[in-house]
Amino acid sequence: MPVPDSRTLPSTAAEGQSKLVVVHGQPGVGKTALAVNAAHEVKDSYPDGQVYLDLHGDKTTPRSSPDALGRMLRSLHVDQKDVPNSADDRAAMFRTLTADLRLLVVLDNAHSTDQIEPLLPTGPGCSVLITSRRALSFNSITQREPLPMRLPDDQNALAVLAHYAGQERVAAEMTAAVDILRFCGNLPLALRLVGCKLRESGHSLGRMRQALVDETDRLESLGRLDNSKLTACFTLSFQGLTPTTRSSFAMLASLPPGRLTDWHLTRLATTRGAGLAAGDELLEVALMERLDGDGSGGNSESSYRMHDLTRLFLTRQHEQMPPEERKALEERLVRAYRDTVVFWAAQRAPELRTEVDPQRMSDLSEASMTAAQWVADEQERLLWALDHARTLGLNAVAGEIGEALSYFLDDITLAPNSAEWIFEVPGETRSRVLAGLRRARAIASLAEGNPDRVLSLLPVSSDDAAERSRDPALWARDTMVVARAHSMKGDYRTALARMTTAVDGLRGAGDSWHTLSSLELLGELQRWRGKPELGEQSQREALRLAEQAGDLRARARLRRTLAETLGYLRRPSEAAPLLESARDDFRLLRDRRWEGATEYALGKTYRLLGERQKALDCYSRAESIFGPMGERLWLARVNNARIRVHAGMGRLEDAVATAHQAITMFEQLGNHMWVAHTQRDVGWLQLRAGRPQDAEAPLTHAVDACAAAGDSYAGAMARHLRGVAYRELGRYTKAHADFDAALEIYRSGSYEWNEAAIAHDVIRTLRKEGRADEADSMERELSAGNPFFERMHGRDGAVAVPDED
Repeated sequence: MPVPDSRTLPSTAAEGQSKLVVVHGQPGVGKTALAVNAAHEVKDSYPDGQVYLDLHGDKTTPRSSPDALGRMLRSLHVDQKDVPNSADDRAAMFRTLTADLRLLVVLDNAHSTDQIEPLLPTGPGCSVLITSRRALSFNSITQREPLPMRLPDDQNALAVLAHYAGQERVAAEMTAAVDILRFCGNLPLALRLVGCKLRESGHSLGRMRQALVDETDRLESLGRLDNSKLTACFTLSFQGLTPTTRSSFAMLASLPPGRLTDWHLTRLATTRGAGLAAGDELLEVALMERLDGDGSGGNSESSYRMHDLTRLFLTRQHEQMPPEERKALEERLVRAYRDTVVFWAAQRAPELRTEVDPQRMSDLSEASMTAAQWVADEQERLLWALDHARTLGLNAVAGEIGEALSYFLDDITLAPNSAEWIFEVPGETRSRVLAGLRRARAIASLAEGNPDRVLSLLPVSSDDAAERSRDPALWARDTMVVARAHSMKGDYRTALARMTTAVDGLRGAGDSWHTLSSLELLGELQRWRGKPELGEQSQREALRLAEQAGDLRARARLRRTLAETLGYLRRPSEAAPLLESARDDFRLLRDRRWEGATEYALGKTYRLLGERQKALDCYSRAESIFGPMGERLWLARVNNARIRVHAGMGRLEDAVATAHQAITMFEQLGNHMWVAHTQRDVGWLQLRAGRPQDAEAPLTHAVDACAAAGDSYAGAMARHLRGVAYRELGRYTKAHADFDAALEIYRSGSYEWNEAAIAHDVIRTLRKEGRADEADSMERELSAGNPFFERMHGRDGAVAVPDED
């Protein structure tokens, strides 16, 4: 336990008056233990002694000031018959007796300043150490800032448990011990109770863990260890609250766990002022603590935390409330969640702006948070609100919560197969709401890898002029999702056409948020179809819109997407800082999935920069993120990305093994396009190993799959490599046919690097055929017109890594 130093408990008589320190904190945090230990540490500085008195502030009836003074006078050897009767006379005698003493007074479990004021000595050699649930302050004496008593960290909490249960037992069952810490929330009183019971009973930590694992019975299990002393701590503080604060706080405790903010307090109160006053009341009695760093720096919203055991106690109080009172509070909070999530959704769907009174949301308008941040933080509670809306018969409210949530599906994480429950509202008939809920189910289907479900939910036709004119923005949003479905199916031609139509419609409707989202994929599709310069334009426009919206997640995602396009344009030095910035943002957002995806993209960029070990490090970090998440597609893609790094480092056996592992994973997932991309690398590895006859089959597989999907860029890469294989086999006519087809794709877009790479293989082929004059002419032309050609002098596609110099 921490011990106050000389700055906390000064003991020099020259400072003019007694010194006072108040230690405050929640029930069971260990204030008394701290005070006793601190007093012991400094006892030599107080030669006239120490006075300890329990003021019973944790009891229903705290000790009165006269009673306390009488006990302290007797501890100073005043005979009972000489103790004055009145409180004032007792206080005067106490001050007189202590005026010249060097005395430490420990007042434990103080209830209030009124209780404490008469008990304070005034002598300059005295110090007073007070423990209380409240941060008491006094006018009659100079005091140091009240010292908040925090929960111990895991290491110190483990030491508390081991002190009572036994070091060896805890060390032998460390996994169970860590779980016990978590179940007790590191609360020292709970850990002491558990530790003493373990030592007394001889039971294993594993058995104790089983007794505490069920949250619904945990408080009772701990209560049985000490005849409900722990529960009594909470009960006294709870009963001291005003009735309104008691009911509101119990309501908040019944929600899914998480931090609380001023928003939660004010939405359950009749006025904002009343809600903030309730928060102050809860802070005062330490049933809630303010989180560090909140409520400052221009952010008017403070945030708070309640201990898990406090939450469990309060949940029981909520369950015991009169049904009508409980129902009224639940309905108030459900409607507050509806209003707020609709308010945030209106930033992305302008037609929702008329659905909520902006005056009631003025505190959110002033807060330094984003819509995505609020929705992500409140995701579980929004689902609680949706569920309770149905239970309360508020189906229209449930529909509106679901509709608003549909605009944040990139910011939240849905459980598998939960979309039907969330976005299917019985009895809902409003066309706008129905359209939003249907689109949400379609987007969820994309996340689950089911594009055919999307096309059945959104049978959008580009020729349906009537539907398009009825509500252009909603029609364009549906078209955007349909385009994503076609892209997932590998039909890039249709996807590009649909997304181009969607972007035009969304721009025309002034729907900037969905324009942003559509431009992101449009840029990727343009890149895949051989127009990377158009892809860069689309993604830069999307990034500008994200920055204007102030959305950190969208900005990070678009920096990552733009960086990938810059990689295709052979500008990796521009891509790397964008990716590093995006990765840092995703870490800040605690978005592990996108952090992993950015590590993957950064690995590809480092490879293009020739920093192969950095690339492998990025892939390892991405794998460590995706592995525990069960993201098999991303794990397979990481394996695919390692192929060229291993080969570039001369580790061909590792490259071959990695390629076969990636193909197996892609085949198990049924992802034919990634099988084709990996087969292309297998073909190149065969070329690298000097076996062109074995390269033809996997490269032909890749060529055919890319042609069927409309992936022009990947198809051109595969044709280039197959042309090299045909050249090595002496089949020059077929080689030139593949080279010409690939050059046509590259010359249609800004692919000068790829054009230069193929040109070297064409020239090498012409020389093999004995057509030196044609080879020389082509070499002179490209040396003058393509800045990349001279840089890769002597490049041989049978040896070089496909997209490296």
